[in-house]
Amino acid sequence: MGKAPFSREDYCKSIDIENVHGEKGYTTMERGSIRPSLDVNGIWGGYTGEGAKTVIPSKAYAKISMRLVPNQDPEEITNLFTEYFSSLAPEGVKVKVTPHHGGEPAVTPVDSIGYLAASEAYEKSFGKKPIPVRSGGSIPIVAMFEKELGLKTVLMGFGLDSDAIHSPNEHYGVFNFFKGIETIPYFFESFSKLSN
Repeated sequence: MGKAPFSREDYCKSIDIENVHGEKGYTTMERGSIRPSLDVNGIWGGYTGEGAKTVIPSKAYAKISMRLVPNQDPEEITNLFTEYFSSLAPEGVKVKVTPHHGGEPAVTPVDSIGYLAASEAYEKSFGKKPIPVRSGGSIPIVAMFEKELGLKTVLMGFGLDSDAIHSPNEHYGVFNFFKGIETIPYFFESFSKLSN
């Protein structure tokens, strides 16, 4: 991870923040990849329309997501969160946690055949040896593939950080689309060669 290029200034500028914050003792790259996270995605309650009201809400809601890392079980983490959050509630306040879904964490080793084939394919296509990075994301089926098939999954992305994935202005360059079409056959070629 230390070899991956990273500019704190560019990172802050790209998401329009003045400074980074997070778990002490870890870099921004580490916090976004090898460390678990808990994010509050939305909070609402009471009167939320325009103008002022002197309303004391009877209910409040929050949407929370957590990114897990290897050796964390989604069900156990949900239970621990529920117990802790409930312990914070004052007397007379009811807490209800509604889990939506969970996924097991997964990591592909950089010495696996799949990773090595992907690395070779990217190098042929882009003319540069790729630098592996770990990235937090939610693709629960990856761990299921690994468990059921006994194989490590290789995720090959062609998007850029500037694509603003999942945001209202998400976009994807045609150049990268065509680079993906070029790279995938190289992957199959390298995978076949390395598997024999």
